Amino acid sequence: MFLFRAAFWLTLVVFLLPLDSKDGSSGPGANAFDAIVAARGAIIDMAGMCTRQPEVCSNGGAALATFGSKAREGVSLIYGVINSKLAGNPGQEADPAHEAARGTLRQEDLGPTWRAPAVGGKA
Repeated sequence: MFLFRAAFWLTLVVFLLPLDSKDGSSGPGANAFDAIVAARGAIIDMAGMCTRQPEVCSNGGAALATFGSKAREGVSLIYGVINSKLAGNPGQEADPAHEAARGTLRQEDLGPTWRAPAVGGKA
């Protein structure tokens, strides 16, 4: 629905822009009122499309849901990267869900374990 609104307002702005004709002709005969009437008719026609073609609306709804989930995942990834950069951990994600998968050991914890000297002085 956002795309339809954006397209409507963009079309309205374009129709309201003055036509600068180099040869002095007045240009096409459409004015702002005609554009508004045409846009209103198009919106009314689109509102009735789901009753005429329900499969188009169901497929469109599924496509929008997929797009929405992909957009949410993308924003989550971007947020994690930005958050890690601001926290001073470049290359690491600051998301707690990824923290468990990465582990919580520090670098000094990963060193070799201590062993007692071998019996008899041999190492």
